[in-house]
Amino acid sequence: MADKILYTTTSYLPAIGGAQLHTHRLAQQMARSRPVQVVTHWAEQRTDWLLGTTLNAPPEPKSYTFEQIPVELITLTPAERWRLLPSVLGYYAVKTRAIANIAAALVPKIEPFARDCALIQNSRIGREPLSFASWQVARQRDIPFVLVPYHHPRWVGWNYRDYLHLYRQADAVIALTAVEKQTLIDLGVAERRIFVTGNGPNLAPEAHPAEIRARLGLPAETPLILFLGQKYRYKGIEPLVAAAKLVWQRQPETRFLFIGPRTRFSQKFFAGQRDPRLIEWGTVDLPQKTNALAACTLLCLPSSQESFGGVYTEAWHFAKPVIGANIPAVAEVIDNERNGYLVEPAAGPLAEKICYLLDHPTVAQQLGQAGQAKAQAEYSWERLAQKTEAVYTAVWQGLA
Repeated sequence: MADKILYTTTSYLPAIGGAQLHTHRLAQQMARSRPVQVVTHWAEQRTDWLLGTTLNAPPEPKSYTFEQIPVELITLTPAERWRLLPSVLGYYAVKTRAIANIAAALVPKIEPFARDCALIQNSRIGREPLSFASWQVARQRDIPFVLVPYHHPRWVGWNYRDYLHLYRQADAVIALTAVEKQTLIDLGVAERRIFVTGNGPNLAPEAHPAEIRARLGLPAETPLILFLGQKYRYKGIEPLVAAAKLVWQRQPETRFLFIGPRTRFSQKFFAGQRDPRLIEWGTVDLPQKTNALAACTLLCLPSSQESFGGVYTEAWHFAKPVIGANIPAVAEVIDNERNGYLVEPAAGPLAEKICYLLDHPTVAQQLGQAGQAKAQAEYSWERLAQKTEAVYTAVWQGLA
């Protein structure tokens, strides 16, 4: 029996994002014992989920390898784009039909890469057609279809009905937390088909924190608060900047470093910030990201929407205390007052916890060390790969 795995996802490395990194690290682990293949639309940072995968998609397909993982970038021909123009322009008005039309054009592009595969796993990013096309190819090939939805609790209602239908059709659905699993059950997914695996750190082999502090001109003792993530509004940038102004009243030397892909919102927001103690960088490479985590005093990501939040495990790798928003998915990762803090994503509560950790370095150290122990025990990629392998075995044996 073939045991090759086909991973499909809208965006793949070198494009940066939590779902992309999660998929890549799993593919790397699986590639140690079997062949794998990735099919994607993009290898660059984009957020035009519908137009960027249809009318404005990359002009040509291409094959490339990223860290030993073979990747095939698929795209529509000019004739296909012209034919699908009504489906794209009317996408949200006739969504189910539009998805079917676009997916039908993608099926023959995916199918050749599935011919020697035993399973297709789709990592849901962006709009629906690639996920539906992957499911259809799996059904044509009579192989299991596994879906990783990275589901956010706010994804409900008319605009998500097609994705929710696909959740129920998958042979297995991988959730990153028990909270996400319960949400999927509430949405009608059979409990026996849902498996919880988790997420892990994505870091360079070595860290050089002094390089980041030298670049910033900061002595080792200067507090450095790190925000690390895609700069969407829901990630909590505004309340963290508001909290910074409160922190400066007590700790005026503190610096706040915001790292991650820029968005229209973040570009406009940071254009209005003038205090030099607020430092904003765009996308950085893996060594720089790793160095920043090693150099920071603590990580603060007060996001109001997360399916897991792998960045907390990355900070724990360096025994850094973490602060996250008190939402269900994050509360499953951070144990409040044991390895970090869960707070309301508002200026006052954020400033209070930041100042407390700066004023009590022993507590900060204890929280960070507890987080490090949890990350090593529960969130290593070897452990996550074992859990994912168990999912594959279950669907192959018809147990899901």
